[in-house]
Formats: sequence, structure tokens, C-alpha cells
Amino acid sequence: MPDNRNLQQVKHFYVRAAFALALTVLIAIAAGFFSGCAKTNAPKKGENIMIAELNCRSPFTLVTDMYASFDTISDAEAFVTAVENKLHAKIKRAPSDKPEKFGKYILAFGSNDVPECASLMNSLNKNEYAVKVTETDGDRIVVSVAFNGGLARRAVIDVLLDHCMTGIDSPVGEFSIPAGTDVRGSVSADELIITTDVSLRDPCILLENGVYYMYGTGWKFFKNSSGTLQGPWEGPFPCVTEKPADSDSQYWAPEVHKYDGAYYMFTTYHKIDNDHRGCVIYRSETPEGPFEMWSDGHVTPSDWDCIDGTLYVDDSGQPWMVFVHEWTGTPDNIGRMSIAKLSPDLKKFISEPKDIFSATEAKWATGTITDGPWLYRTRGGDLLMIWSNFDEAGYAVGIARSSNGKIDGKWQQLDYQLYSNRFAGSFDGGHGMLFRDANGLFLSIHSPNNASDKRKTLAVIVPIKETGNMLFWDFGRERKN
Repeated sequence: MPDNRNLQQVKHFYVRAAFALALTVLIAIAAGFFSGCAKTNAPKKGENIMIAELNCRSPFTLVTDMYASFDTISDAEAFVTAVENKLHAKIKRAPSDKPEKFGKYILAFGSNDVPECASLMNSLNKNEYAVKVTETDGDRIVVSVAFNGGLARRAVIDVLLDHCMTGIDSPVGEFSIPAGTDVRGSVSADELIITTDVSLRDPCILLENGVYYMYGTGWKFFKNSSGTLQGPWEGPFPCVTEKPADSDSQYWAPEVHKYDGAYYMFTTYHKIDNDHRGCVIYRSETPEGPFEMWSDGHVTPSDWDCIDGTLYVDDSGQPWMVFVHEWTGTPDNIGRMSIAKLSPDLKKFISEPKDIFSATEAKWATGTITDGPWLYRTRGGDLLMIWSNFDEAGYAVGIARSSNGKIDGKWQQLDYQLYSNRFAGSFDGGHGMLFRDANGLFLSIHSPNNASDKRKTLAVIVPIKETGNMLFWDFGRERKN
């Protein structure tokens, strides 16, 4: 017979080994090994200040300001998150009211609680920005990021991401800045934003065979074969030759998507017999139409008010409609964003519509609307949605992120906005979409939301870039008019 004492000893050995392994795993996770941050990088390498390195924890601490605005805090978080995502790194954040936690190495973003940064902030005029490295006795290093105004704040983020970041494709990926850096600059919205002469709401741009097509409310489009987004734009031309017999008005926000070799127009109209707005799908063999009714009238629920349908095709090839469940038809008068699966031929819904978030979930939002959804897959695999609501400065564009990279995942509203009059210049704007041409990625919106003596509502285009699964204004791109 086997010795029971030996069996007991073996059993105890494996129990202790399993416990030790579990403890090691927990310690490794706490130390950051499983998040890719296996060590803390040195604060300085040669003549460079090393804010973050590939797969490392940063020795620097991000510090904003005890009384910083919501925009400053959200922009700082978006900037640092992009660095972390790009480099698989980790940067500490410190409460601005606890200077004892700042440490010796500080990344001060618009912080009046860090003397070096406060002095730099106070030296700037409107729309100016600056970056300065200060080294003091006791091995203290402060990288001050300063700005005067929201546009300058966005510009200095772009400068840092463009000139201080190397990618993860290199084994020496890093976010570093030369010691002794002391640079200043200024920015103007007019130098970046392309304001077309097209008076159009909800502009959606499709580039096909070297021609830009811009579709918008009123079921009309403009086209531009000049090779530049500034134009000239020809039109308007009608998208359809015959409007639905059961419609009377509100021919809103047509989007044209190329799908399975044809062109599909997702749009909205008001139906007479049930007094509801709904989303409908048209089809054409060419981007210039004429588009003909493809779905059997509204595809959205007949007892809902629905607008702004857009097409999303997931990784399995399943098409979805993402659309607005309007505040005018919800019990609490708060708009929702909704989704439903489409049939492969895009003629009808094949799943029940599902609300995925509401207008008031975004901290920046002051309104109750959910306008203009548009989906964007980042290079890192994240699924983002841009959408519009009102903030304290007018019509604006926010960003939501799917928690699992899927359309039916849980959607997190980012504090960081893609467009707002709080930083954009003179006008608000929204109902955005994203498109690419040979020069890169662009955001198209209408601006301002309401025409005035100052300016009529026009189609406006902003250069955008993706860094670290985030979207930023691209101030560094040469504007090609």
C-alpha cells in the first residue's frame, strides 16, 4: 500500500506551489508586467528627457491644475492616454492639490500649481502656446506645457505628438523631448479649418474616382473634381427624381455609402399618415444617382421618431444601421442612439432595434439630442463613434468608445470632444462624419448651426489624425487648397 504520509506531503507541496504561483501572478499584475509596463524608464537619456518609453512605466507624473477647466483636464487626459496607448506605457496622475505627490519629474499641463508652468502660462498671449523643460538642483525636471486659449491647447498637443513621439513599430519607441527645450508658437483657426462656399447642413463627403461628392439636407449634392477640398464645388444637384408619395417634408441628412458594388443613401423623411420621421434607404448604380427607393419606406419603427441613419459593417460582414431615436419620441424627452441589424441586401431590419446610449451620458453635453452618428475603427482596433449634441458653447461633436470593440458593446462617453466652439474659433458646428483622401483623414461638419448676420451655415472641413486610438486635430498637415 502507498504511504499516506507521502501522499499528504505531495498534496501539501502542490497546494503551496499553486499558492506561490498565484501570489507571483498578482505581484506581476500589480507591478505592471501583464499590462506591458515591465520597468520604469530613466527620466533622461543623453540629451533627451524621456517622458515615456515602450512598455515602461514613466517616472513622470501628469499634473494639471486645482482649478483647471473641464476642457483642460479632458484634453490632458486624452493626450496622455494617446501616449500610453501608442507606447503601451503608463504615466501617473497626481491630484493638483497634493504637491507632495508630484514627485521630482513632472509633466505640467496648463498647471498653475507648478511654478515653472504657471510662469510660462502667464507669459502667453491669446492663441499662443509654449513647451519648456526646466531642470533644477536636486535632480528635479519639469516639462511645462502651456497655452492661452482652447485652440492653442489643442495645437500644443499636436506639436507634442508630432515631434516627440516615435511609434511602437520601432524597438526604441518613446515620447521624449530634448533637454533645454524652450519653444513657442501661435495658431489661428483660419489657417487650419477649410471653410467651403457650400451652404449645406449635415454634409457627408464621398470620394469616388477622383471626385468629391458632398451630400446634405434637402436631398441634394455638390461635386468637386478640382483635387482640392476648397473647391470649386458645383451644384446643387438632386439626389432623387421623385420623393416618396407618403412624405411631405424633412428630407434630412443623406449619407451615401458604397456597399457591395452599389451606392446606398441612408436618409430621413417625415411620413404623412403616422406623423413620424423615420430612416429610409435608397440605392443607385452611381454616386450621382438618381437614387431610387430600396427599402419599403421607413425601416425604423413606425411609432418612433428616427433620424440620421448611418451604415456600419462589422468584422463578420454583418451590416447594421446606427440611427437616432429622437428625443421627441422618448418617454423622458432624452434622445437615444440606437442600432439594428440589416439584411444583407440592406432592405430591412433583421433584429429588434436596441438603444445603446442616451444624450445625457456625456459630461460635456447640455442638450438632450443625439445627432449624426458616424463609426470609425482605429488602427489599434478600437471602435469609436462621433456624434453631436449641444454643449455650453453651442452645437458640438463628441466621441464615444465601445468597451469591447463591437457595435453592441457598452459605450463610454469621452470627456474629450472633437469639435466645440469652446476651442474652435468663432462658430459652433456639428453633425460630423469622417472621410479620407490622399492627404489623410478629415472631419466634415456644418457650421454654424444657426445662420446669422455674421455667416450663413456652410460645410466646414477639419484635418484630423489618429494617434494612440484617439482622434486629434492635425495642425501640422499642409493645407492643400
